[in-house]
Amino acid sequence: MGRVLAGVNDNKPAPSPQLFTVSQIAQRWQYDPEKVSRMFANVPGVMDIGIRADVRKRKKAYRILRIPAHVLDEVEKKLTVGR
Repeated sequence: MGRVLAGVNDNKPAPSPQLFTVSQIAQRWQYDPEKVSRMFANVPGVMDIGIRADVRKRKKAYRILRIPAHVLDEVEKKLTVGR
């Protein structure tokens, strides 16, 4: 029989991090979603999956952010320390 390493399980995928939307955080903090979007726009670790503006086709840019739980925790700590 083959060896089995302790703690290694090939059947289960690695857990994915919990991601929050801008609207979820805005409801949680009772802030305007646009303000939350600006707060997280350039924070390392935040995923921006929106589309860029196309000036030639006069298309608007859309910002779609997904904020990992650990990034949200860090920002919340900074906000509470500043009060």
